[in-house]
Amino acid sequence: MKTAITFIAILFALLAYGMKQDKAKQDSIIDTAMQVEDTIGTRKTLNDIRFNGWERSDWLDNEYIRTLRKYLDDYNNGKISNSNLDPYKEQIKGQFVVYDINSYLLGGVLIRITFLDMPDRVFSCWIYSNVDEKKETVESYKFRSISIEEEKTDMTKEDILQAIKEMDGLKLW
Repeated sequence: MKTAITFIAILFALLAYGMKQDKAKQDSIIDTAMQVEDTIGTRKTLNDIRFNGWERSDWLDNEYIRTLRKYLDDYNNGKISNSNLDPYKEQIKGQFVVYDINSYLLGGVLIRITFLDMPDRVFSCWIYSNVDEKKETVESYKFRSISIEEEKTDMTKEDILQAIKEMDGLKLW
């Protein structure tokens, strides 16, 4: 009987020890998970890196818009083709104004533009940029897409020119 009691006491001691070890493992796993979560929560997003410190003037004059202008120049000079633009080839040879520009969820910016020679139509353009996360710098810019929106504006060529006179930083590209 004494042996049975001793066996039971040892069994309880082992179970208690095992439970203590399991709790220590659980606590360690929870601590590790919390550390990983803290790291993820403080890491900058790519768009945080892309647009860190940008002011209004940066949104109206930047490499994203220059990349779009270069793409349109290359299209107009026959260096590249885009069947989506072909129906508007004559109207988009001239300058455009930025109608709206915002950071884009998929990276880079979504730029909405209207052309001086076609002020009633809006084009949506996506320009992407590669980011070096370690250096927290933008490395390169790439044209991704352009499409004409169904939305039409009531703007005229004169309205655009007047807006450029009145709004600081707004310009023709």
